[in-house]
Amino acid sequence: MKRSAMLAAAGATAATALAWPAYVSGQTLIPVRFALIGSGGQDEVSNVIQQFGFDKKYGLALEVIDFTAPGQQYPMFRADAIDVAAGNFVDLLRQRKAGVGLRAFHGFQGYSNLIVTRPDSPIKTFKDLKGKKVGQFGTTFLDWLIIRAAGKKAYNLDLATDAELVGGAPPLLNQFLAKGDVDATLQFSSLTLGPIAQGQQRVVSEMSDLMRAAGFDPRSFYVQWHVTDKWTGAHPGAIDKVKAMLTDAYAKLKSDDSVWPALAEKIHITDPALVAAYRDLDRKIDNPPYDPSLLAPTQKLLDAIVAIAGEDAVGVTTLDPAAFLFPGRRG
Repeated sequence: MKRSAMLAAAGATAATALAWPAYVSGQTLIPVRFALIGSGGQDEVSNVIQQFGFDKKYGLALEVIDFTAPGQQYPMFRADAIDVAAGNFVDLLRQRKAGVGLRAFHGFQGYSNLIVTRPDSPIKTFKDLKGKKVGQFGTTFLDWLIIRAAGKKAYNLDLATDAELVGGAPPLLNQFLAKGDVDATLQFSSLTLGPIAQGQQRVVSEMSDLMRAAGFDPRSFYVQWHVTDKWTGAHPGAIDKVKAMLTDAYAKLKSDDSVWPALAEKIHITDPALVAAYRDLDRKIDNPPYDPSLLAPTQKLLDAIVAIAGEDAVGVTTLDPAAFLFPGRRG
């Protein structure tokens, strides 16, 4: 059995257990199953929720189901093994187009990934990447599509055609860069904290800066919390309770330094300076703006992505407003 199927089956078993009402002090709690990549630090919010009882505060019973690789949440959604997970707006639209009942309801993370090189590299700016070996972790990922669109518009440089691409998993890309197998690489910001602090890497371009140079709004939708229509239909109005729970958790993460060492240790960050850098990065990019005013700039971004990558590669062309739950909209 494939790992995604095993995870889905495990989630379904857990779901059966939660089908019975949970009670706290005589209060019936609404079960809600969050799927999170613990190894990637996605469970920071759920850890704080459970540590401080924010789910019980709002009449919810949070269950966390761990998974390991981006994309596995969607088979789990289709199997009715989970209710909530994080995902980017393009994948949300793709899933809905395929008939999966999902909607975004709260911001999860803003743009933060980087293109990095070695400190002694002659590469100084994005334009210097022309003709170079550039590492990437997937040419269909939203980050890469945005880099193509923004680079073309800002600098007339499409890395897909104007550079030599080298693929690999994010941790492996750091090794490629250290050995000189690539000249620069797109990388998750969390995986650059240590190498940059230790003088092993240098930033060439931040995604948000590249987007600004291309005339795109870096506040545009990126990754949101997604919920199934089945769950919101079964629990009318309860999505507001989930939003309130998340709001409390983000406020705690924003204000309480004491929770961060344990959270950072879960992803093997223990050096106090790196813990602080990790904390500050997450406070900068987590819980981004989420409101209807960002639909138009996100559509502009999607238009540029489709223009350079093609509709077949992207899978969708239109930002469906019905895919996004905002205050006052219940479905």
